[in-house]
Amino acid sequence: MNKVCLFFQLTPFEGGINSSRYNKLSKCAIDSFKKFHPDFKIHYVTDDNFMEYVNQWKYYDVYDNIGLLRYILGYELMMKENIDKLILLGSDTITCARLDEFIEFNDDVLATLNYPNQDKTEFWETPYYNIQLPDGKIIQDSANLNADVICFNNSAALKRIIDLTTEHFTGFAEQGGLNELAWVDKLYNVRVVDGPYPLSKVSYNARSKGVYGTEMIVNGKLAKYGPPLDGTPSPTLSFYVKDNKLYTHDNKQIKVFHYIEGLGCQSEEVFINKVNNLHTWFNQETKDYFTNQCDCKDFFTKPFTT
Repeated sequence: MNKVCLFFQLTPFEGGINSSRYNKLSKCAIDSFKKFHPDFKIHYVTDDNFMEYVNQWKYYDVYDNIGLLRYILGYELMMKENIDKLILLGSDTITCARLDEFIEFNDDVLATLNYPNQDKTEFWETPYYNIQLPDGKIIQDSANLNADVICFNNSAALKRIIDLTTEHFTGFAEQGGLNELAWVDKLYNVRVVDGPYPLSKVSYNARSKGVYGTEMIVNGKLAKYGPPLDGTPSPTLSFYVKDNKLYTHDNKQIKVFHYIEGLGCQSEEVFINKVNNLHTWFNQETKDYFTNQCDCKDFFTKPFTT
């Protein structure tokens, strides 16, 4: 089987902030994935080699939306290299274990959960589900999907997301296309590997943070909730290691940790402050796990500078 993981670190075309600021984040993302997946080929696409890839494209033009561009690049690679399984991971991720669910399942699309809120446009709406817990209690939970941690086993399904995105383009870009495919179009099968979250044993994306959106953890404490929660410890401070595996505050094994803090659109000063603030999110046991078990050398032991 031809298995590939794609990392994409590109400066936006017009007025963009140089993507080299992501170098240390990307190194952590790539090295942690390599640690658990030596059997995968890795494509790391940057400003330096992007045109080498574009010059081999056959199916699409270059778009000015970075998220959509990454999906187009993934599709072109799948077609060119006859890839059977393509994983896409953002530069702001840390792989914390072997991604068994991505590797073993062969659904057209293997998706992961976004924050537990509802997003919608005129073309789609992310659903809420009633879920029965083992004790019989019924709760409601979100099935909002995030486009930055995903696996494709079918190039046609990836093409469908690209086409839905371009036909019904909104500010959600490719994430809109993904949610439209999953909840409205349904032309291809989409399995959510860490959902429904209350019943899941694993977390692959935003849900491990235990909050509802970006900038809700500041100096390791909750923010933007309002009293009495603001200023109380963030759920990320309660991560723990058991049997050499990293777990969330609600006892899900973390397969991929995803920051999702809007880092790409900040000034250099704000970017550096945000990345250094990430270090306050975790207890020492967790930082040691990232450093020693995920090969994120130096990232959690030295202040960040560009």
